[in-house]
Order: sequence, then C-alpha cells, then structure tokens
Amino acid sequence: MGELLLYALDEAGETAFAEQLPAAERGNARGLAEARLRDHHAVEVWDGPLCILRLRRRPAATA
Repeated sequence: MGELLLYALDEAGETAFAEQLPAAERGNARGLAEARLRDHHAVEVWDGPLCILRLRRRPAATA
C-alpha cells in the first residue's frame, strides 16, 4: 500500500486542493473525502498510482 493522496477538483476537473492522508486515517478515507466534497465539486483518493475512490456532487436540479 502506498501513501494516500486526496485531491479536490473544481468543475473543470482541475486540482483545487490536495492533501496527504496520514496512514492512521486510511480506514476513514471515505469520511474525509465526503467532508471535502462539501466544499469542492469532486474528490478523488489515490493510493500511489491507483484511484481508489472518486466522489462527485450531484448535478443541481434545474427548474
């Protein structure tokens, strides 16, 4: 297992924020990603070269 990196993405798919997750937080990676998703369009968690989690906000409903 490599180090976990969390990337927050903007609507264009560009990196808006990145952080290294401590090894002790590996089991809570999804919870941390969900928390970051509140402030960003999408979040990805990478384990070395492998994307292990990708979350995106639901598109806003149009009326």
